[in-house]
Amino acid sequence: MKKILLSIVAASMTLAACNAQSGFKVTGNVQGIQVPKAALVTFADNKVDTLAKADIANGAFEFTGKVDGITAAYIVFPGQQGGIPVMLENTNITVNADQSGLKIEGGEAQKLFNQFSEINQGIMQEQMRLNGEYQAAAQSQDQAKMQAIQEEFGKIVEAAQAKELELLKANSDTYVAAFVIASAMGQMEYEQLKERFALLGENAKASTQGKAIADQIAKLEKTAVGQVAPNFTVTTPEGESISLYDIKGKVKLVDFWASWCGPCRGENPNVVALYKEYQPKGLEIFGVSLDNNKEAWVKAIADDGLIWKHGSDLKGWQSEPAKLYSITGIPATLLLDENNKIIAKNLRGEALKQKVAELLK
Repeated sequence: MKKILLSIVAASMTLAACNAQSGFKVTGNVQGIQVPKAALVTFADNKVDTLAKADIANGAFEFTGKVDGITAAYIVFPGQQGGIPVMLENTNITVNADQSGLKIEGGEAQKLFNQFSEINQGIMQEQMRLNGEYQAAAQSQDQAKMQAIQEEFGKIVEAAQAKELELLKANSDTYVAAFVIASAMGQMEYEQLKERFALLGENAKASTQGKAIADQIAKLEKTAVGQVAPNFTVTTPEGESISLYDIKGKVKLVDFWASWCGPCRGENPNVVALYKEYQPKGLEIFGVSLDNNKEAWVKAIADDGLIWKHGSDLKGWQSEPAKLYSITGIPATLLLDENNKIIAKNLRGEALKQKVAELLK
């Protein structure tokens, strides 16, 4: 009798193993897509790896395959920008997108990622709400209104970051936590990224996303506050070469900006006023443009009355100085002492004025 029971148990275990899902199945329905095919891809080391391809019929498609563990993947459509991120694991995943929004259901990793996505969506909605008000204030040159909108958005971001931080702490040793930090690390300063990385457990740190964060920390450390700013050379509007170290002053402000950048142009009057007040006391400014159109760059310098030294390699976002300093958003600033040591980063408005006043008192 015992042998029969053991045989039944063994057969049940075998059946369960056969029924366990050995791969993933992604079922999608995306309305408004006019292309005939979709692909499921991953990105690593600036390379694209295609995991699966599918035909699209009336917005519907399906991917199948197998992955080792959890990995971030994207559903992309030829000729379309961006993609739909999914936390891919060997389970059933459904993706539905229409005018009402995007809904993704999958495994535990996807459920956790959805919580982070909700926080991010809230920020984006508030940004869209405030953007129209900011543009109107910029057109009317209402500096007080622009400043108030920036401060309001700053508080919104701060509250969202606090929620995200609590979610990270509660799920610190997950692939998703590492992915969320890695996805935002281009917007983080050295100290903030170090703090976020320290939250991760050993498994998360050992993931591909965790290793990418460690690499970024090592890169940011070279231009962190307290380090000597690495030199670079660009070309002036007059066609002459000029380097960061050519600029001499007790305090130096390196201002990364562009003619097409609304917030940069909105901040320029504050920088002009700062320069006029503190240049006699030892302040010098070096404007480094991320323009790729020389005429627009030169016109903006004249229109905004930017009466300090300027340089650019006219490569836009491929600017070598911007890459050297890991600049991913502008306006961006560096405050240096007379020996090119970095004192502060990304100060603007009143905060920048107070710091310059403190250094040149």
